[in-house]
Amino acid sequence: MIMDDKDDVRERAHHAAEEAAHSATADKAKGRVKEAVGKVKEKVGGAIGDHELEAKGTAQRIDGKKDRLKGEIKDKIEDVKEHIEAGIDVVKEKIDEARGKK
Repeated sequence: MIMDDKDDVRERAHHAAEEAAHSATADKAKGRVKEAVGKVKEKVGGAIGDHELEAKGTAQRIDGKKDRLKGEIKDKIEDVKEHIEAGIDVVKEKIDEARGKK
């Protein structure tokens, strides 16, 4: 029964990690688009003397950067999670080997 619970928890964690990875890609893409559009608005606003458009562009560019960085952070978290899981698997193998030698 305990092993079933662990497997269930592991499966749910894996599913959640996959969802986060996909949303990381979406966050980065959305962020890049917002950054590009914001930068264009900034340049156009500055060129025509429309300070409101320029300010809106700056805000949009910054918001896009925030989204992109959020996606990058999610990717890093996924990388760390994978390294931890690999380490856990190695420890389990060593424990199983030690038990087999007794």
